[in-house]
Amino acid sequence: MEQTEAFKDWLFRYQYVYRLRRTEKSKKRFLTALVTDIAKMREDIQVIEYDQQKKYASRNVYVGNVKQADRVICTFYDTPPESFGSYQLFDRKDQAKKTTTFILASTIIAILLGVIGTLIYMRFSPSSFQLYSLSTFVIIAIYAGYFILLGKITKGLSNRKTLVRNTSSILAMLKMIAENKQKKIAYAFLDEGSYGNKGLEELQRQVNGHCEIYYLDSVGASAPLHLVGKSPNNSEVAEKLDYLASDQKVSYLFSARKDQTKDAFYLNPTDLKEKQLNMENIVAVTSLFQ
Repeated sequence: MEQTEAFKDWLFRYQYVYRLRRTEKSKKRFLTALVTDIAKMREDIQVIEYDQQKKYASRNVYVGNVKQADRVICTFYDTPPESFGSYQLFDRKDQAKKTTTFILASTIIAILLGVIGTLIYMRFSPSSFQLYSLSTFVIIAIYAGYFILLGKITKGLSNRKTLVRNTSSILAMLKMIAENKQKKIAYAFLDEGSYGNKGLEELQRQVNGHCEIYYLDSVGASAPLHLVGKSPNNSEVAEKLDYLASDQKVSYLFSARKDQTKDAFYLNPTDLKEKQLNMENIVAVTSLFQ
């Protein structure tokens, strides 16, 4: 599918420049870029803070009037942590287990490397210790860097390959904002989506009782599209994606493979590391709400 110049610009910057969105600093950089891009198309943008801490606050970005909208299309923007194996959608326990296992394994490896490095240094270091020598300052710098890195590893490393999960959904929403001018549709970019539903729960407190919420996840993966929830009353639904009707409060639109034995959805590691968007899925998602 042909991409516009604006979409190509978004794709490059959010795939490479603003791909990490986990720390307070990296999230603010991303939100500044996002709000700037949306402001070129819309003026009704709102950034709200919730779950405020001393050094941290979660933030949702709303485009349009979410309190009066008949339909809100949303996705999460924060970066998921590194983990082992596939991404099992809707299974928080499995995600937590795989993330914890990765943190534990990487921490053990880092400690072992530190011990080996220390033993090598002790084996080849000069017998006399010189406090103000260049070699001493180099060793101090190496150990300082090592412990800084070890601290980050113990907290979990950020996944750097975020095009599929979940930059692709962010790009799909930017495309919708640019093309869809319906006043009764609002958009929400949610924080804390990689770890839970805090951002979604905050949005649900803002919308009215009859509002339909559509939650996007990894829509640009090289996997089939699925819709679980309410149909947006589009005649092309059955042709574009696999549709499972449900009367749940939030409808989920996502790309994933289906495990028939467990009746579950997943993306394998190869899917998650894709460097190219599935533009057919992106176009299908955006056209679904027009």
